Amino acid sequence: MEGRDPAEARRDPAGVQAEIERTQRRLAWAVDEIVDRTSPRNVARRGWQRMRDTGVHLAGGARAMATGDGTIRLESHVVEPPEGSVLLKGDDEVVSTYASRSAVPTEAVLLGLGAGLVVTVGLVVMWRRRSKRR
Repeated sequence: MEGRDPAEARRDPAGVQAEIERTQRRLAWAVDEIVDRTSPRNVARRGWQRMRDTGVHLAGGARAMATGDGTIRLESHVVEPPEGSVLLKGDDEVVSTYASRSAVPTEAVLLGLGAGLVVTVGLVVMWRRRSKRR
């Protein structure tokens, strides 16, 4: 049916059957893809992977800020091998993108330390008041 002249009245039955079978294979493949993408296990696995990637990204940024390192990893992804190549386990090629970040300003460090100190003192005072009531 695809790319055929509608004016063509007679069609070969074998050709029609082959076209039907091709369409059925494409439809079966599409249904399999939908089932695979929407299976609860795969949805959960993709969500877990996104959460892990975000955690790794945040941990890398925090580590870079704490150590004063000027570079942080923005993203990493696996590069798909060329079609038809044989890929062994562990042969994935991971490409990472890094960005340069300036050192944390001294004012920001002092402000963070001050806020942490205020919270710590507040917690100690609350704990001591509660222990005196008993």
